[in-house]
Parts: sequence; structure tokens; C-alpha cells
Amino acid sequence: MELDAVGKAIVQYHLVPLVHQTNLGLEVTMQRVDRQGHLATTPHPQRFGSPQQNRQLRPGFAASTLKIATPVRHTIPTLMADLNGLNMAARRTLAADEQLWPLSSTPVLPEDLSTIQLADVDQTSYQHRRDLAQQTDLQKLLTTGTHVNLSLNEQLFTRLYTEVFHQQYHSYVDFRNAIYLKVAQGFVRMNWLIQYLFGASPRLAVTDTKTRPRRSSVQHPDGRYQPITGDYTTIDRYVAKLTAAVRQKQLLSVNDFDGPVRFHSNGQLATMARQGVYYVEYRGLDLDPTKANGVDANAIALMRLLASYFVMMPGLPTKLVPQVNAQADQLTQQVLAENPTTASAQAIPAAQVLDALADFVKVYGLPNDDAVLLKQLKQRVTDPKKTPSARIASESEPLTWALQQATNYQVAATERPFERPFERPFELDGFTGLDISSQQVVQAALTRGIQADVIDESANILRLTKLGQSRLVVNGSGTDLNPQALTTVLQHKAAAKQVLAEHGVQVPASQTYHSANQLIDDYDRYVQAGGIVLKAADATHKVVVFRIMPERQLFEQVVRQLFEQTRAVMAEEVVVASSYRFLVIGGHVQAIVERLPANIVGDGRSTVEALLARKNGRALRGPAFQYPQSELQLGTIERYRLASYHLDLDSVVSRGTQILLREDATFGNGADVLDATDDMHQSYIEAVEKLVADLQLSVAGVDVMIPNLYAELVPEHPEMAVYLGIHAAPYLYPHLFPTFGTARTVADTLVETLFAE
Repeated sequence: MELDAVGKAIVQYHLVPLVHQTNLGLEVTMQRVDRQGHLATTPHPQRFGSPQQNRQLRPGFAASTLKIATPVRHTIPTLMADLNGLNMAARRTLAADEQLWPLSSTPVLPEDLSTIQLADVDQTSYQHRRDLAQQTDLQKLLTTGTHVNLSLNEQLFTRLYTEVFHQQYHSYVDFRNAIYLKVAQGFVRMNWLIQYLFGASPRLAVTDTKTRPRRSSVQHPDGRYQPITGDYTTIDRYVAKLTAAVRQKQLLSVNDFDGPVRFHSNGQLATMARQGVYYVEYRGLDLDPTKANGVDANAIALMRLLASYFVMMPGLPTKLVPQVNAQADQLTQQVLAENPTTASAQAIPAAQVLDALADFVKVYGLPNDDAVLLKQLKQRVTDPKKTPSARIASESEPLTWALQQATNYQVAATERPFERPFERPFELDGFTGLDISSQQVVQAALTRGIQADVIDESANILRLTKLGQSRLVVNGSGTDLNPQALTTVLQHKAAAKQVLAEHGVQVPASQTYHSANQLIDDYDRYVQAGGIVLKAADATHKVVVFRIMPERQLFEQVVRQLFEQTRAVMAEEVVVASSYRFLVIGGHVQAIVERLPANIVGDGRSTVEALLARKNGRALRGPAFQYPQSELQLGTIERYRLASYHLDLDSVVSRGTQILLREDATFGNGADVLDATDDMHQSYIEAVEKLVADLQLSVAGVDVMIPNLYAELVPEHPEMAVYLGIHAAPYLYPHLFPTFGTARTVADTLVETLFAE
């Protein structure tokens, strides 16, 4: 395995890891279709916003075509996470009867292709599409697939040029161009292998049942909408050929070049040699219909490995490039035309290439994942029926099969939980390590073309970037729109309550205790007061309410349990009213929920244990703060409450009877959440907005006890609204996934506020 001068320098200066640190981006094109597989006739979804600003989810050639473009990423897991998130965000935005077509082959097209609506982004591009449609077979323009954008680590170029090659090339740009040229030539030569392994369009149209199947009809020259081939001998000759094709009207524009590999620079094509190649685009991947996002991560891993190999191995002598590329094109055409279910005439060469790559991985210490990848891909060589195209060609009813795949993916992404009890509709693929609110913010951002970077997954820290402007978001709603000092202060309950009192609102009387014995000694005082609220002063989620004081023994047990989890407990007076959370974004109340204490309702037949299991079995219920609705527990408080009703787990609760398992109503203690946004009297909304404005907060969650949400709040009766707390980074998910009532799109509102013009 003889390396060229570049490869030897990479080994000498220990730069092999840099070769493998490739920058990758994906552009995945899919068609929107209805449930019968016909092209969608609706316009590009308005929620995606302007195509000029949303580069992540934008229209393709037809109005039904959706282009999903990831940001540039340095690792494949991160890249695929972005793609998964974008794909799911897109699906959740489609019309109710639409889904994404999983094949590169065209879906069901109208008999009159001229009736297909073209994407209308602006007048210039629309006219270009019309001209292209008149000159080209429209069906070929409606096929879809994946483009892989690949650039090498810039540090690799600078190290090699500085250490070795500064005297062998006229400039740094010339050196970079030479490397990218070698990579592009390699992809052209190996295109046949990529097509064998990942081709997935046996026929150009899914409705075609007569044509003999191929490994890829879309990538075959018969399926390409332009016959112009690229000249990869030098960058200058690449530019010259495309320029001539436009001048001779073989191409309407250089962007219509439909070859398998394109060069890209930061400037115009004419100045590419001088300004330098910025990245290489491989355009030859069919959609993988066995993946919801249309992309097999193994294909991307192979592209990265091949690029590393091409960088380090000898390139072709310039004079041989045209001849070898022509032979490579013929070989690719031969492989593409083969029946996908039968062994390829190139099976032995394919195995030899994979073996050579395996030796390359072993000798130069590339990650073991690459060795595993090559073993898996070799199985496709020995057994062609394991290739994607063979699997599709084996389907007796490809249209029915493709529709079922499309429906399955759409249902998994969008169906309501009561219809899909085992799905988790609150999660966003690729970002499930974040908390629920953060995932919803990411989804809202991706839908609008805003790049979402996870800075620290465990701390739920995101960076959202739109048109060069960046915002940090912590825990789903903590933003720099709020004053930092006040945000810190409001994390402490006693301090937050003092801030509220100083701003003239009603707060419950309270006292903070730093030892269990101190609080237990005041037991008799709280018996006389008629009840008590116990809150962990330094932990958000620990709350216990006794509207009637329990026996001393139980009180002591509960207090000691609390002090095992916190260093200080705040004891508050009991406020008899309903508990509401007001969510303020951009200075305005955007949503309100009422929190109902954890409860079960009898049906006259089921036991308490069965009622608990049934309620906890709902799709949105689960461990607190990991699911939108926290599951009902059966701890000390809940057993005490059952006993107060003279019930145990085996008791049958009469029909319609509600059993309160707790007297507190918090998001972490099994409360039901009821949307009350439209029912709340305007006077309370105005009071909350005034308070938040006085505190100079843009985003806040305000907890208020209100006896009657319909009665007007008047200054003579401040007890009609007692403020329990205020949060500078409130949860979004209770408003997005209430137990009852209307879901409010508060994540969208937050993202829009972050980037308000």
C-alpha cells in the first residue's frame, strides 16, 4: 500500500486523525405526497417561512419538493442527529393528509405533467424552473436523493503546506485545489461501488411495473436530466467545460450540471481556480426507504473513509484522467443497469476494494467503527439481496410497500398519543438527551431554518443561530432576554418571595427552617393555623401541602424526609384556591394552565391499584420532568390521603368519585394540567404582565393562587390573587402537552421572540 507524497507527509507528521475529521453536510430532497402517493398540491408550508431565510427546509424544483439541509458537522452522529431532528420537525408541519415519499423514484404523477406546480420562490428562479421543465423530461426533475457535501479539516491543509508543500505549489490555494481534485477523481472512479452498495431505485417511477429493474434507475444516465459529464482533469478544465456548456446552451446555468461530483467555492465558477475549492459535493445517493430520514449513516461513513483514502493514496497522472474517468463512467453505467437481485459482474473487484480499505484502516489506525462498517458492507457484495435496491425490487407491490413505509414514518412522528400509546410524541429524534422543553425549542428553531447547536446536553444549553445572530437558551426557556442577576436571585424561593412582596403583590406568610427538629417543634403552632405548605427552599420540586394538619408522627416523618433531600424548608400558610401557572414571553401572557392535584376517578369496577396503573399508562405520563405529565406516585403522602378516604389499593372506587392523592398541585407530583388561557379574566393577565414588566423580565413563569378565575381582580381584594413564586426559566412543556384543553405553541413564540426584528 504505497502512499503518495501527501500520504507520507500525513504519516510523518502524525496527521492521520485530521484526515478523518471531515466536515460533512447533507442535502436530502423528498416529495410531499398524499396518502395515496400522489404529489401534494398544497404550497410550500408557510410555517417554514421565507426560503431566502430558511435554508434548512426549503422548496426544491416543484412546489411539492422539500429540501432538507443540515448544518456542517464534524461527526456523523451529530450530523445524523440534525437530519433526524429536521426530518421530524418537517413531518410535524405537514398538512394532516400529507407525508414524505420515501423513494428516489417518483411517486404517482398526474397524466398531464404540465399541471404540476413548480416552486415559486422568486420570479428569476421560477422562470428558470419553467425553462428547465420545457427543455427536460419533467419526470427526471422530480426524482429525489441525497447530496453529501464534504470538506477536509483546514488544519490538515495548513500543516501540510507549511511543513512540506509550500515550495512545490505556487500558492496555498493551488495546494488545496490539488487535494480536492484528487478526492473528486476518486469519487468518480468509485461511483460504481457506491451505487452497488446504496442504489435504491429499481425503476424511475414507482408505478412502472414493466421495465426491467436496475440497481439505480435514478442515478443511471437514462434517469439524469442532463447528459453533460464533468471534466475532472484540472480545476480549470472543469470550469471551462461547464462554462462552454452554458454558452452552447447545453445547460441553462452551471447549477444545472447533474454530474455525480461538483466542486464548490465561495465565489463564482469562473474564479474557482483562483479563489479555491471550498468543498466537494457528491450527488449520487438514492434515498434509503428503510430509514425515516432517507439516509443510511453507513453511506456517509463510507464517503468519509473514501475521502481519507483518496487524500493519502496516489492520484492519477493528469494525462490519464480523461481516459480513466470515461472508463469509470462506463463501469458505473454497467453496474447501475444490472438486475439488483443478482450477483454483480463487479463482485470480485468490489470485495477487493473493500479489503484494500480494511487494510488502510488497520495500517493507519483509523477508528474501529470503519473496520466494522466494511465488514457489514462486504455482506452486500457476497449477498446482493441485502442491497437496498434488491429489497425494493423484491416487493411484489412497490407502490403499496412505499406508501406503507411513508405512513409508518409519518405516524411515528405525528400521531396523537391516544392513537399511538407506545410513541413519545414529545420527543425530537436526534435531541432526546435534552429536557422536554429544550427539545421543543429545537423543533421550533429547526422548522424556521434556525441552526440549533447543543453546547452541553447534560445542562440543556443550546445555541440558536439565525443569519449570523446567536442566542443561548438554558433549560428550554432561560435566555439572555432576562437580567442575569435577577435570574439568579429568583432561583431561591425565599428571595423570589421577597422580590414579589417588594413589588406590592400578595404573597403567603412563611418561615424558613434549617433543621428538622426546629420545624417539628412548631407543630402545635401549625395545628392552630389549620394547615401548612412545606417547600424545599433550595430544590424546586419538593412540595407537600396539608390543608388539615396530620398526626404528629406523620408530620415528623414527612419533615425528616424533606430534610434528607434539602438543607432548608420553607413553611407557608395554606392558601385555599386553585393553582395557576402564567407563562409570559416577550412581556405578554402567552399561556395559562391550572394545576389539579394528583387524583384518580372511579368507574365503579376498578380497584385503586388498577386506576393508578391505567392513568400512569398514558403516553404522556412518566417519570417527572422526563415526560410532560408526571406519573402518580404511591408514597407516604398518597397512602395517607387514601387512608383518609378509608381506601386501600384493593378498594373499588365508586363511579365518578374523585380521590385526591395529594393536596399540592405541582408539575412534578402527578398533577393534571388544564389549559385555562381563554378562561382567565383579563384583570389577572394584566396584573401578571405589569409585575413581569416591573421586574424587567421578558420570559417568566408566575404561580398564582386564584379562587375564581372568572371574577375580576380588584384592588380592594388583593387576596383574590396570591403569588406563590416566579421563575425566570419556566417550563414550556405543560403548555405544549396539557392533560386537558388546547395545546399552546409557546416554543414557537419563544423562538420568534428571541429573533424578533
